[in-house]
Amino acid sequence: MIKFVFGSVPKDGGTFTFYRNLRPALLEHEIDMRCVAVGKAQAQLWEQDYADEGCVLLAPNTRNIKKQALVFAEWCEAEQIDIIMGINSEAILSAIPHLPERIRVLSRCANGFDHGYRITLSGKERLARIVAVTPRLARDLIEYYDADPAILHLIPNGIDPKPFEKASQTPRGGQDQLQLGFLGRLEHHQKGVFHLPIIVRELNARGVFFKLRIAGKGKHRRILEKQMSHEMETGQVEFLGVLNSQDVPQFLAETDMFLFTSHFEGCPNALLEAMMAGCVPVSWLIEGITDFIIEEGKTGFICSTGNYACLASHIEKLDGDRKTLQIMSEEASRSARERFTDQKAASAYADLIKEAMDQPPPPWVPKPWNEFAPDPNFEYSWKDRLHGINLIRWVKKKLQTVLVSVFMPGHPGDL
Repeated sequence: MIKFVFGSVPKDGGTFTFYRNLRPALLEHEIDMRCVAVGKAQAQLWEQDYADEGCVLLAPNTRNIKKQALVFAEWCEAEQIDIIMGINSEAILSAIPHLPERIRVLSRCANGFDHGYRITLSGKERLARIVAVTPRLARDLIEYYDADPAILHLIPNGIDPKPFEKASQTPRGGQDQLQLGFLGRLEHHQKGVFHLPIIVRELNARGVFFKLRIAGKGKHRRILEKQMSHEMETGQVEFLGVLNSQDVPQFLAETDMFLFTSHFEGCPNALLEAMMAGCVPVSWLIEGITDFIIEEGKTGFICSTGNYACLASHIEKLDGDRKTLQIMSEEASRSARERFTDQKAASAYADLIKEAMDQPPPPWVPKPWNEFAPDPNFEYSWKDRLHGINLIRWVKKKLQTVLVSVFMPGHPGDL
């Protein structure tokens, strides 16, 4: 059994969803995938309801990055870990230079923004393989971040199709009102939720008879509710709050068309799940991502960001052509099941992991711990730096020495 560490925290989010989807499938390939969270900050994010038998929490009471990295390294040695994928764990990525040479280091790029690209290449000299989840991320890593194409592999995310089987067989367009849905974090910077009120107004101006249900939580929910207060009063827009994983398939079964308004993504699970369930997506173009997942006019529609007329026209068209809506629903589900299943992803990761284990690791002499430095791709607050250099302890010791020298002349100064 190959022991494989994935740096994440059990909670509601795409990174943990990736682990949750992949772990059972990898076990069939004799790969034991562990979700490892390290340090106080990650301990505070830990949601026990999401944790399974593969989840591990280390050093939950310290913010000191060096202590976290040391605890992680000691745990890896005790558990005889074979492969690590640090993802966005500061402690794990900071430990990479100090880990034994036998441990293979892999990375996975799952989001198209600068910090995501930089941490993908943390410990670059030790990387045996790099995974990009969409062509856009692979291209950016090579062109702008000098990643080695020889070790870079494209493996999209995978979704277990079984929970969405019933939803995929549900006929679409059966109600007088076209059923629209949004599922995701309610914030605008990435998820683009402030586009939703404009889309609603555009559809109303065209006389489309629809209902929009919005599922999720986030910092911009109250603003959205204020912007669509009239539509909420009339019942045209409904906020459902957070859905647990058991409720998502039913939500998608009741959704004809899925609004995807993100500005940047990796390989979004919400979009894959919606298509697997038979929803027809209408999405902004994120080059190399949404146009990689959606086949325009066949499994969904893609418009340039902010082109509300384009997006509304596609919704209006399918509102008036329910037969085409049903055909596209079936095509979206079929495509997702052919391309984005957990079994397909697990098979690709299993091949990659076994290939890395069969080959010698990149030559590397582990650095001694007295040369430790936190991973430079993270920004550290003054509190983190304070903990990192034990400044409080140093100040207390110096103050103690001064007080002793003043009030107890001749005393050596150590109490």
